[in-house]
Amino acid sequence: MRVLGKIADIAIVNALTVVLCIPLITAGAAFTAMHYCILKIVRDEESGIVKQYFHSFKDNFKQSTIIWVIFLLVMGFFGVDFYLLYANPTSISYYVFGGILVFIFLIMFVGTMVYPIQAKFVNTVPMTLKTAFVFAFRHFFKTLIILIAEAAPFALFFIGNLGLLLFPLELFFCFAAPAFLAAKLYNKDFKKAEEAYFREHPSEDPSAGDEHIFSDEPVIPENQEEKKEYRQDNYPRRKWKNNKK
Repeated sequence: MRVLGKIADIAIVNALTVVLCIPLITAGAAFTAMHYCILKIVRDEESGIVKQYFHSFKDNFKQSTIIWVIFLLVMGFFGVDFYLLYANPTSISYYVFGGILVFIFLIMFVGTMVYPIQAKFVNTVPMTLKTAFVFAFRHFFKTLIILIAEAAPFALFFIGNLGLLLFPLELFFCFAAPAFLAAKLYNKDFKKAEEAYFREHPSEDPSAGDEHIFSDEPVIPENQEEKKEYRQDNYPRRKWKNNKK
């Protein structure tokens, strides 16, 4: 029954994400809320999955939307370039095509970790993007597996009638199932970051609350020595907020 309950929760999270991706502008917050809930499912912390989903959607809406718009603009820029080169080929088109494809791959590669990090850790937009970049390349093969898993459900549509046959299944699992696999892969690394934080801040009690709430305030130490250490960290410093919701 426990397994069936988790599958049902994953399907609910996926359905909410699909619906909230229809207005394109809300897709970033929807992906963040999805990863927030999926990590809770992986850690057996889920309780009222719909309430948790909208809790994260609301708290992360502003920053997730900014990140989403940045990705849309960058992908749109390269997409237009690709189309113009395709419509007006030149002797160097193939080299430029290759360069554009490499940039698109890098954007998608780093993008796989942006929303899981946004869902769990508090930081500014530049630091969230930087942390996603560092994490993606530090854990290159894990990130590559996640990227392939995220692309696979949509690639099935190009395999004859298989995509049509699997469409009902994909409708309930196309986003959340790959996110579940992703959370299984990055969960240990996230826990290491959390444990390191609490070692540095023993006065904070991790059992007092498990909500990691978004804040616009830059989480940067005031002390110069701490600032230096902060810049050398692989992961952002986090604010933890007690919340019994």
